[in-house]
Amino acid sequence: MPPRKKQLVIGIKCREYCRSRDDRWWVMLSGLTLLALFSRQIGLHHPPGTIWDEVHFGNFANQYLNRTFYHDVHPPLGKLLIAGIAWVTGYKGSFEFQPGKMYTDDIDYTTMRSMMSIVGASLVPLSFLMVWELTFSLPASAMAAFCVLCDTFVHRLNTLVLLDPPLLASMLASVYGSLKVHNLSHRSWSVRWWGWLTFTGLSLGTVVSIKYVGLFTVATVGLHTAYQLYTIAADPTRPVWVVLPHAMARGTVLILAPLAVYVTAFLIHFTILTKWKVNGGGFYHTKFFAAFDDTEYDNVTFPEYVHYGANLTIQSSRPLCGYLESWYDLFPAAWTAPCQQVTTATIRDDEALTWTIKKVDLDAGSIFDGSDPGQPPLLVRSGDHVMLTHAATGRSLRSHGHRAPITKRHYQVCGYGDDGAGGPMETWKLEVVGAENGTPLTIINTDFRLKHHKLNCYLKANEKVQLPKQWAFNGAKEVTCTRNGDQPGLEWHINWNTSPLLPKRISARSRTVGLWGKLVQQHLNMFIGNAVLAPTKDEMERSSRPWMWPTLWQVQTMGAYTVNGEEQFTVGMTNPFLTYLNLATLLATPLLTAAQSFCLKREVRHHPVAMKERCRYTVKWCWWLALCWAFHYLPFHFMSRVLYYHHYCPSYLFSCMITGVMLTWACECLSAVLRRKWRAKGGNTSFLLLFPASLLLASYLFFFPIATHIKGNQFEPHPVLNRGFDLFYVGQLWPEFGYRMKEYEVVTSTTIDRLSAGFLDNPHINATLYYATNLSTNPASPHLISPAPASTFDRDQWGVGKSLKESEGTEKVQEGVTYASRGMVENAAVE
Repeated sequence: MPPRKKQLVIGIKCREYCRSRDDRWWVMLSGLTLLALFSRQIGLHHPPGTIWDEVHFGNFANQYLNRTFYHDVHPPLGKLLIAGIAWVTGYKGSFEFQPGKMYTDDIDYTTMRSMMSIVGASLVPLSFLMVWELTFSLPASAMAAFCVLCDTFVHRLNTLVLLDPPLLASMLASVYGSLKVHNLSHRSWSVRWWGWLTFTGLSLGTVVSIKYVGLFTVATVGLHTAYQLYTIAADPTRPVWVVLPHAMARGTVLILAPLAVYVTAFLIHFTILTKWKVNGGGFYHTKFFAAFDDTEYDNVTFPEYVHYGANLTIQSSRPLCGYLESWYDLFPAAWTAPCQQVTTATIRDDEALTWTIKKVDLDAGSIFDGSDPGQPPLLVRSGDHVMLTHAATGRSLRSHGHRAPITKRHYQVCGYGDDGAGGPMETWKLEVVGAENGTPLTIINTDFRLKHHKLNCYLKANEKVQLPKQWAFNGAKEVTCTRNGDQPGLEWHINWNTSPLLPKRISARSRTVGLWGKLVQQHLNMFIGNAVLAPTKDEMERSSRPWMWPTLWQVQTMGAYTVNGEEQFTVGMTNPFLTYLNLATLLATPLLTAAQSFCLKREVRHHPVAMKERCRYTVKWCWWLALCWAFHYLPFHFMSRVLYYHHYCPSYLFSCMITGVMLTWACECLSAVLRRKWRAKGGNTSFLLLFPASLLLASYLFFFPIATHIKGNQFEPHPVLNRGFDLFYVGQLWPEFGYRMKEYEVVTSTTIDRLSAGFLDNPHINATLYYATNLSTNPASPHLISPAPASTFDRDQWGVGKSLKESEGTEKVQEGVTYASRGMVENAAVE
C-alpha cells in the first residue's frame, strides 16, 4: 500500500475506533488524569523546609519579586514560572532560602508545591496520548500512563518547586505534537494540521527556554520530522517536489515558533529585572551591568579619555573573569617566583583594584607619570608603551621568564619593584582593538590589549583557572602572559576612570547596551559559565554516572533536616520494581526484533496474529520509543559535569512507555493463545493486564514513603521501613537504606591534600586511609621555602641558579606536597 494511502487508512481507522469506543477512551484518560492530580497532592507538606534545588529556585524567585538581576547558566522561563507561582500565593520574596532551613509561617509553600504538582501531573495524560498516537491501542496507552503514574521519583519531582515538572511536561508535549502532525498527514495544510505543527514548535521553544538539556528533545523531534519528509518523498503516487513545501512549512514553524518563545522569555526576564545586586559586576562587562539601577554608576560621570597619571580600574572583557587586582600577599615559592600576586576577582574592592597608568619613553629611557601640575594632560593612545603601578602597594605590573603557578605554559604575571619603580620587564605596549596607533583610549566601550615589551606576550585573564584557596583570596583567578595572540581573555577595558585633569562629560549609562545587547551578553556569559562550571567536592561525592541510572545503582539523597529533634531525610529513588521492569523491556526490544527477523528469514510458521503483533510492537512502536530514550540518555555519557539521578527522568519516562507497550503485547499474545487453545472468547487482554497493573500499584504503595520522607538515621543498618529492598538488592550502592554503608563511608572520606598540624585535631579525617605511616608535623624533608619580599628576590637563594643537570629528575617533598624542581629550573629565564 502506498504511504499516502496507508496514512489515510490509519487516520480513518483511528477515527472509527474513537467513535466505537469513545466512552472507554475518555473514561480511561480522565480516570488516569484524576488519579495523577490526586496522588500528586499527597505529602506536599513534607518536608517542611527547603530541600535540594528548592534553595536555588526559591532564591531566583526572590530576585524576580525584588526585581534584582542574577546570574545563572540556564534560560529563565522555568524560573519565571516558579516566581509567578510564588507571587500568586502572596509570597513577597523576603525568605532567605538555605539548605535544610524550615519554612516560616508567612510562606504558603504547600500551595506553591501544589500548583507545581499540577504541572507535573500532566506527564500521565501526555504519556497516554503519546502512546495512543503511536499504537492506537487503548490498553497500551493506559498501561504506559499507569507506569508513569506508579513511579515514586516522578512523584517526588512533581511535588517540589523545581524546574523538572515543566521541563518534563514540555518534553513530552513536543514529542506528542510531532506524532500528531505525522498522523494528520492525510489532512495536510488543514487548520488542524497547522495548529498541531504550531503546538509542536511552541513546545520545543518552551523546553529549550527552561533548560538547555531540551536540545535533546529538539534533536528527537528533528529526526522524526526528517522521517515525515522521507515518507512524503517516498510516496510513489505523488511527485517528489511535493516534499519541498512540506519541508518549508515544517522548517519555518519549527524554527520561528521556538525562537519566538525563547526570545520572549528573555525579554520578560530583562523587563522584570531592573536592579543590580550588590557587588556582582565582575561577572559581566561594564557596559552590561551599568545599564541596571542600584550600581556604583548611578549619577556618575567620567572623562571620556584617559591621561597619564590617572587612577584606573581595569576589567577583563571576558565574562566571569572580573577586575585586575593585586594585594600585598606573595605567590608561594613552591608554586612560582615569590613576587606580589596579581589576579582577577569578580568582587569589587577599590583598594585592590586601583592602578596608576604611566607612559614609558623607550628612546629617552624615562617614565612620565603626570605628576607635574604645570604640564598639560597627556592622553593615553593606542601604540603607547605604558607601566601600570598598583596604587595601594606601589608594585608595578610585571611579567618575566618564570612560569605561571597553574598554567605552566604561560609566563607569570605579578607585582614587582618598590614605590612605583620599574624597568623593561614592567613595560607593556597598549593596543586598542580595531584602532590605529595614535587613537585615544576611551572608557568602558573600548577594548585594549597589553603586550609585554620584552617577552612579546599578552596579558591574559583565564575564567577557568581558579587559584588555590590556601594562599589566594577566595575566588581569585589566574592572570598570565601568553604569546598566543588568538586566545580568549586578552582584551581589557577601563571600568572606572579618575582623570582629574580632564572634564567629566560621559555618563556610564550612555555607554551601556540595550535590550538586544543584554540578550547577547547574557548568552555569552551563560555559555562560558556552563563551560567553566566547576563542581565542589561535596557535589562530586553525591554525583552519579549514567551507567548507574538504568540499574538503580545509586539513589539520590535530596536533603536532610530535623523536625522536633527527629532527623528526617528525603531520597530521590524510582520504583525498584518498575525500574527493573523497564530495564527488562529495554533489553527485550532488540531480542524480540532479532526473533522476528529470524522467523521471517526461516519462514517459521507462527500464528499470523502473533507475528503481526510482534512486528507492530517491536519494530515500529518500541524502537521509536527506544530511540527517544537513547536521545535523552546517551549524551550524558560524554559529559564531565556533575550528574544526578534526576537527569535520567526524561529517558525514564520513555522507558515506562516501552514497558506499557510490551506488557500489552505480552497480554495480547497470551490472550490469542488462550482463545486458540480453548476455542472460546476468553483471555481478554484488559483482564490479563490487571495482574501487572496490580503489581505496579502494590509496589508504588509500598515504596511511596520514599516519595515523601523517611524518619530515623540515614545510615541505619537494616531499617525496618525498607525490608522489601532485599528483593531488589543485587549489589547497588544504597547506603541510605543500610546497604554497603561502610564502603560508602570509605569512598566519601576526606582526602588530605597537604600535611598540616591542624589536620591532626580533625576527627573527620581518616588519615590512615591515605598514609601508611603516622602523620608528623616535623617531616624529615625540608619545610616549604618562606616567601621573600619581591624586591629582594635572588635566584641563587631559591635554587633557580642551579644547573639543569644537577636538578633534573630530583623531587622535593615539602609538607605533603610533591613537586619536581626540574620544572622551576627549566621555566626560569634570566632577564
